[in-house]
Amino acid sequence: MPVRTVVRSGMPFADIVVPAEWASESLVHAEFTGDGAGVAPLTWAQQVLWRSITRFGSNHRFLNLRRTVAVSARAGVDVDAAARAVGELVGRHSALRTRLRVADGEPRQETAAAGVLPLLVCAGDGDASAAAGQAAGRLGDVAFDHAEEWPLRVALVTVDDRVRQVVVVFSHTTVDAHAAEVVLRDLRLILLRGALPTPAGPQSADVARRQHGADRRRSERSVAYWLREFPRLPGRPLTPTGPGLDPPLRRGVLVSPAIDTAARLIAARRRVSVSAVLLAGYAAMAARDTDDELCGLFPMAHNRFRTEYADAVANLGQIGFCVVDLSGRPDFDELVSRIWTASLDGLRHAYYAPPALRHAFEAAGVDLDTAFLPYHYFNDVRLAVGGGAPPPRATLGELRAALDASTFSWTAGLEKAAWHLLAHVVDEPAGVGVTLTADTRHLPMDAVEPFLRGMEELLVEAAFDRVRWPWSSTRAGLPAAAGPVVGDATAGEQVGYAPFHGRRDASAPLTWGQRAMWRTVEEFASPAAYRVLGLPRTLPVAARADVTVARGLEAVGALVTRHESLRTRFRLRDRELHQEVTAAGRLPVLVHPVARPADDPDGRSAAAALTARLREPRFDHVAEWPLRVALVTVDDRVRQVVAVFSHSVADLQAADTVLRDLRLLLLRGTLDAAPGPQSLDLAERERDVEVRRSQRAVAYWLRQVDGLAGTLPDPDRPSATTRHVRGALVSSALHDASGLVAARHRVSSADALLAATVAVLDAGSGRDACGIVVMANNRFQPGHDRAVGTLNQIGFCRVPLADRPGFAELLSRARHAALDAYRHAYYDPVVWERAVTELGHDHRTFLAPFCYLNDARLAHPARPSTAGPDESGLRSGPARSAFRQLPELADFPWRLRLQVRDAPGAAELIATADVRYLSIGQIEGLLRGIEALLVEAAFGDVPWPWRPGAVGHGPPAVAGPPG
Repeated sequence: MPVRTVVRSGMPFADIVVPAEWASESLVHAEFTGDGAGVAPLTWAQQVLWRSITRFGSNHRFLNLRRTVAVSARAGVDVDAAARAVGELVGRHSALRTRLRVADGEPRQETAAAGVLPLLVCAGDGDASAAAGQAAGRLGDVAFDHAEEWPLRVALVTVDDRVRQVVVVFSHTTVDAHAAEVVLRDLRLILLRGALPTPAGPQSADVARRQHGADRRRSERSVAYWLREFPRLPGRPLTPTGPGLDPPLRRGVLVSPAIDTAARLIAARRRVSVSAVLLAGYAAMAARDTDDELCGLFPMAHNRFRTEYADAVANLGQIGFCVVDLSGRPDFDELVSRIWTASLDGLRHAYYAPPALRHAFEAAGVDLDTAFLPYHYFNDVRLAVGGGAPPPRATLGELRAALDASTFSWTAGLEKAAWHLLAHVVDEPAGVGVTLTADTRHLPMDAVEPFLRGMEELLVEAAFDRVRWPWSSTRAGLPAAAGPVVGDATAGEQVGYAPFHGRRDASAPLTWGQRAMWRTVEEFASPAAYRVLGLPRTLPVAARADVTVARGLEAVGALVTRHESLRTRFRLRDRELHQEVTAAGRLPVLVHPVARPADDPDGRSAAAALTARLREPRFDHVAEWPLRVALVTVDDRVRQVVAVFSHSVADLQAADTVLRDLRLLLLRGTLDAAPGPQSLDLAERERDVEVRRSQRAVAYWLRQVDGLAGTLPDPDRPSATTRHVRGALVSSALHDASGLVAARHRVSSADALLAATVAVLDAGSGRDACGIVVMANNRFQPGHDRAVGTLNQIGFCRVPLADRPGFAELLSRARHAALDAYRHAYYDPVVWERAVTELGHDHRTFLAPFCYLNDARLAHPARPSTAGPDESGLRSGPARSAFRQLPELADFPWRLRLQVRDAPGAAELIATADVRYLSIGQIEGLLRGIEALLVEAAFGDVPWPWRPGAVGHGPPAVAGPPG
């Protein structure tokens, strides 16, 4: 909600309304006065938006108009001068000091004679364009309070105390794209001259009064046209193709230099507008698979054909409607002519009172909320859509080459729309941007990119030749899913595509491991928490292998073809998540050339930077393939392959299996052995033969936790503040000592670490048992060792301590408890949660009091070698161990989690703890205590309470909350 600061100036409407997000920001104020104060009804365009907002809520990220005005450094505009210019601008245009309020149940616009507009001031560097972009996002991503807030927000971006960018975000309720450009043109002139002598054009209230008066006859003619034309369309309802995604409307964007040039060439030859050509390309792709001879199109009209409205500052845009005749299957040139004629008729009748149109359709028995769904919406919001400029010069070869410069990406989806297919066209620095919004209940998401690329190919072909019906594209290609694999042209990067062709399109419920993983994804919004769900790997490629980029792309495509888990995405069906395998598509692959091979001869440094870059963004499991790949080249040969897996489809062992296959594909080109089970295979088995195993595992859990107290029980005085501090200890002594202990006692080094953790956490408390949550890889089942999926799940160890055993005996007990836990760590999480809930526990917090130990080392031998440093060398090792504090986490499900990871010649032990239970100092003591105990146990038994004789920092007492 906004924060209101009242200015005691005596002027009406002089209160400053500031969005709450700006409350602590640096602000200045632009005072304004102007003519035209009063009350008026809403314009026709405002009525449409108001009804949409009241019915569906604010779609502000989509509708707020973001604009930026660059200010030359030599203009020397300081903050005060810019604030005065903005005040002059708002005073000039009464639409900018108009708010929408409800009186007697009816909305109306109220124009103020005077007031104050708060301006956000932020610093930038260079030309301040980067800071301006960030400010535009901040201002535009907050919904306007139309009743209290002025319908524009302004930020002044400064460099060295001079304004270099003015960011303006308009509410679409008051201005449209054309009006925004009129306002920005005036702002530029005011910044240079201080004032404008010419009168302003009609304002929002002026337009409203005309529409509710003299323009009513025009509205009646338009409504009659709609009633006459709409019944011509076939009344065939849409047939759903599936339940759709969540949100159901997905939006893809193609930015294309080829579309821009091709459309202008066709427009010049056919003597039509560029917009008509783009509309024809859109209609051709939408209608090519139908047998209907009539097609319904709904183009957006700017309604500025009348001279007096050319400079109007108001929202005049309304939806037009036309029926296009497809009879006789015309070629594309003829289709352009027919659409030009039909669209002019539709745009001519796009100026009407929305309530009158709605009432007329309702009287005819037509539901306006669903009637338009089967047809197609088109909105060309480029700043210039007409002729006047000479046609471009280009050859067919040049246009085809421009196709390679096109980029496709996904943007935010929508919940509701009045059409199942919508297209928006905007200007982009690299050409024309076409956004296609598709209702996935009627059009598969994977059809969006082929649709746009097919439209692009069609226009390129039609620029130089007659394209006959069905106007089909010959090179639209396979869909490439969304993702952060975007090339940096300044670094010489390019994006290649690895096509894959699997044997099936199929779907299934999630596997048990995926369900557990997805719960983590949904419950924790912290970016740091999401990063653990990406598994980065790097594969070096020898120079003698002589792998070209083409061969690398071919190997990656063969890999994704081989493992269908790598082409699996997630869909919400009947409120339950499913995994969906796509048979064919393209994986985008980043190709990064090392600029200076002498500095990075094997590409290792570049690979490390790319790993961090590709790992950082959260996976979009709906739109993106669950694998990101980059090829690092040195002298045009692939030297490193960077792969980042989504943990939703691959665990650590699966990632290693996939990399092993990729290495062979790069060297040999083929693989003879069949792949192991994939995620869909695992899901099918879990729904069938593994049900009994799950039941036994859940029963085991209930037995083990019965009556067992947590390691970190609730504190006496819970704090309202929750933070999770993190610390890491890198220790060669820990690595060597755990190996020696494991070899001497015939256990694994993982068992040694488990026993040491139990001993240090118990700290001689005298408890009868200690409970530890562990991670199991669940690869014991036949065939699971080669499975490519997420099989890991948590298990529960209950280690008995009642008779106070020595550490050697504790090792044996820990080993047996761990084996029991791993044997019962394969289960349906839904069944587990239900069983825990029936006992009266909250499954989300039930295990929090127990320590969670995750040994994530890639390989630790079951029987490590006894070779290692001598006793004196090992005992001196802890002095060389390095402890460091890691960034905190705001949200985390455990009070204490320990991770064990590989480090060069060492092991890294990482602790994450809730500060209400352990401080950072206690974390260091805990980690060094585990290290010290294992070093002592490497040379003899350690009796209860398992405290080594001389332990530098000493293990902390963590049996209860810290004092």
